[in-house]
Amino acid sequence: MNGIFRRTRSSGPIVMILVAGFLGISILHLLLTIATSQSVYELADLKREKRELDVTSQILSEEVSSYGSQQNLLTVASKLGMVANSNPVFLKLDDQSVVGQPKPASDSAGQYQNLVANSAMINPSRTQLRTELASSIEPGQIPTESPKPISAIPASPTR
Repeated sequence: MNGIFRRTRSSGPIVMILVAGFLGISILHLLLTIATSQSVYELADLKREKRELDVTSQILSEEVSSYGSQQNLLTVASKLGMVANSNPVFLKLDDQSVVGQPKPASDSAGQYQNLVANSAMINPSRTQLRTELASSIEPGQIPTESPKPISAIPASPTR
Protein backbone atom coordinates (compact mmCIF):
# COMPACT_ATOMS: atom_id res chain seq x y z
CA MET A 1 0.00 0.00 0.00
CA ASN A 2 2.88 2.25 0.60
CA GLY A 3 3.92 2.02 -3.12
CA ILE A 4 0.52 3.18 -4.39
CA PHE A 5 0.61 6.20 -2.13
CA ARG A 6 4.03 7.22 -3.46
CA ARG A 7 2.80 7.07 -7.10
CA THR A 8 -0.13 9.42 -6.45
CA ARG A 9 2.09 11.76 -4.49
CA SER A 10 4.64 11.96 -7.32
CA SER A 11 1.95 12.45 -10.02
CA GLY A 12 0.44 15.48 -8.20
CA PRO A 13 2.99 18.03 -9.51
CA ILE A 14 2.66 16.62 -13.04
CA VAL A 15 -1.11 17.05 -12.94
CA MET A 16 -0.70 20.61 -11.65
CA ILE A 17 1.77 21.39 -14.48
CA LEU A 18 -0.66 19.96 -17.06
CA VAL A 19 -3.60 21.94 -15.65
CA ALA A 20 -1.51 25.15 -15.54
CA GLY A 21 -0.37 24.51 -19.13
CA PHE A 22 -3.96 23.94 -20.27
CA LEU A 23 -5.10 27.18 -18.56
CA GLY A 24 -2.16 29.09 -20.07
CA ILE A 25 -2.95 27.82 -23.56
CA SER A 26 -6.65 28.64 -23.08
CA ILE A 27 -5.87 32.21 -21.95
CA LEU A 28 -3.42 32.68 -24.85
CA HIS A 29 -6.08 31.40 -27.30
CA LEU A 30 -8.62 33.81 -25.83
CA LEU A 31 -6.22 36.78 -26.17
CA LEU A 32 -5.38 35.87 -29.76
CA THR A 33 -9.09 35.59 -30.61
CA ILE A 34 -9.78 39.02 -29.11
CA ALA A 35 -6.86 40.59 -31.00
CA THR A 36 -7.98 38.99 -34.28
CA SER A 37 -11.60 40.08 -33.91
CA GLN A 38 -10.51 43.63 -33.10
CA SER A 39 -8.34 43.66 -36.24
CA VAL A 40 -11.33 42.49 -38.28
CA TYR A 41 -13.39 45.46 -37.05
CA GLU A 42 -10.55 47.86 -37.84
CA LEU A 43 -10.25 46.36 -41.33
CA ALA A 44 -14.00 46.77 -41.90
CA ASP A 45 -13.80 50.43 -40.81
CA LEU A 46 -10.87 51.06 -43.15
CA LYS A 47 -12.73 49.44 -46.07
CA ARG A 48 -15.77 51.62 -45.37
CA GLU A 49 -13.57 54.72 -45.20
CA LYS A 50 -11.89 53.73 -48.49
CA ARG A 51 -15.29 53.43 -50.19
CA GLU A 52 -16.28 56.89 -48.91
CA LEU A 53 -13.00 58.39 -50.10
CA ASP A 54 -13.42 56.73 -53.51
CA VAL A 55 -16.89 58.26 -53.86
CA THR A 56 -15.58 61.67 -52.77
CA SER A 57 -12.70 61.39 -55.23
CA GLN A 58 -15.09 60.50 -58.05
CA ILE A 59 -17.35 63.45 -57.20
CA LEU A 60 -14.40 65.85 -57.17
CA SER A 61 -13.12 64.41 -60.44
CA GLU A 62 -16.52 65.00 -62.05
CA GLU A 63 -16.55 68.59 -60.77
CA VAL A 64 -13.07 69.20 -62.18
CA SER A 65 -14.17 67.73 -65.52
CA SER A 66 -17.23 69.98 -65.49
CA TYR A 67 -15.10 73.06 -64.79
CA GLY A 68 -12.85 72.14 -67.71
CA SER A 69 -15.66 71.52 -70.20
CA GLN A 70 -15.90 73.73 -73.26
CA GLN A 71 -19.39 74.87 -72.31
CA ASN A 72 -18.34 75.96 -68.83
CA LEU A 73 -15.17 77.67 -70.08
CA LEU A 74 -17.19 79.58 -72.68
CA THR A 75 -19.72 80.68 -70.06
CA VAL A 76 -17.06 81.83 -67.59
CA ALA A 77 -15.06 83.58 -70.31
CA SER A 78 -18.13 85.47 -71.53
CA LYS A 79 -18.90 86.55 -67.95
CA LEU A 80 -15.37 87.96 -67.76
CA GLY A 81 -15.99 89.97 -70.94
CA MET A 82 -13.93 87.78 -73.26
CA VAL A 83 -15.08 87.12 -76.80
CA ALA A 84 -14.12 84.30 -79.15
CA ASN A 85 -12.01 85.28 -82.12
CA SER A 86 -13.16 83.79 -85.40
CA ASN A 87 -9.73 84.51 -86.92
CA PRO A 88 -7.21 82.48 -84.93
CA VAL A 89 -3.49 83.12 -85.18
CA PHE A 90 -0.84 80.51 -84.35
CA LEU A 91 2.79 80.85 -83.34
CA LYS A 92 5.32 78.31 -84.61
CA LEU A 93 7.99 77.78 -81.98
CA ASP A 94 10.49 76.18 -84.38
CA ASP A 95 11.16 79.26 -86.48
CA GLN A 96 9.26 81.80 -84.34
CA SER A 97 6.91 82.76 -87.15
CA VAL A 98 3.28 83.83 -87.03
CA VAL A 99 0.76 81.81 -89.05
CA GLY A 100 -2.37 83.74 -90.01
CA GLN A 101 -3.36 87.38 -90.13
CA PRO A 102 -4.05 88.85 -86.68
CA LYS A 103 -7.30 90.83 -86.52
CA PRO A 104 -9.15 92.07 -83.45
CA ALA A 105 -12.08 89.97 -82.33
CA SER A 106 -15.51 91.34 -83.07
CA ASP A 107 -17.88 92.06 -80.22
CA SER A 108 -20.47 89.57 -81.47
CA ALA A 109 -20.57 87.36 -78.40
CA GLY A 110 -24.20 86.40 -79.09
CA GLN A 111 -23.29 83.87 -81.75
CA TYR A 112 -21.10 81.86 -79.38
CA GLN A 113 -23.43 81.59 -76.40
CA ASN A 114 -24.77 78.27 -75.22
CA LEU A 115 -28.12 77.58 -76.83
CA VAL A 116 -28.97 74.49 -74.75
CA ALA A 117 -28.92 74.80 -70.98
CA ASN A 118 -27.02 72.10 -69.12
CA SER A 119 -28.28 71.31 -65.62
CA ALA A 120 -25.21 69.18 -64.88
CA MET A 121 -22.87 72.10 -65.50
CA ILE A 122 -21.50 73.58 -62.31
CA ASN A 123 -22.35 77.19 -61.70
CA PRO A 124 -19.72 78.59 -59.29
CA SER A 125 -21.87 81.49 -58.13
CA ARG A 126 -24.77 79.15 -57.27
CA THR A 127 -22.44 76.79 -55.38
CA GLN A 128 -20.89 79.68 -53.47
CA LEU A 129 -24.35 81.07 -52.68
CA ARG A 130 -25.50 77.70 -51.27
CA THR A 131 -22.35 77.50 -49.14
CA GLU A 132 -22.92 80.99 -47.78
CA LEU A 133 -26.59 80.26 -47.08
CA ALA A 134 -25.77 76.99 -45.34
CA SER A 135 -23.11 78.61 -43.16
CA SER A 136 -25.44 81.45 -42.13
CA ILE A 137 -28.27 79.17 -40.95
CA GLU A 138 -28.42 78.59 -37.21
CA PRO A 139 -28.83 75.02 -35.95
CA GLY A 140 -32.50 74.13 -35.71
CA GLN A 141 -33.53 76.87 -38.13
CA ILE A 142 -35.24 75.51 -41.25
CA PRO A 143 -34.96 77.55 -44.45
CA THR A 144 -38.34 78.59 -45.90
CA GLU A 145 -37.08 78.79 -49.48
CA SER A 146 -38.55 76.03 -51.63
CA PRO A 147 -36.39 74.41 -54.32
CA LYS A 148 -36.94 75.79 -57.81
CA PRO A 149 -37.76 73.27 -60.54
CA ILE A 150 -35.15 72.91 -63.25
CA SER A 151 -36.58 73.56 -66.69
CA ALA A 152 -33.37 72.79 -68.55
CA ILE A 153 -32.59 69.58 -70.38
CA PRO A 154 -30.56 67.31 -68.09
CA ALA A 155 -27.22 66.15 -69.40
CA SER A 156 -26.32 62.53 -69.81
CA PRO A 157 -24.03 61.27 -67.02
CA THR A 158 -21.94 59.32 -69.57
CA ARG A 159 -19.34 60.79 -71.83
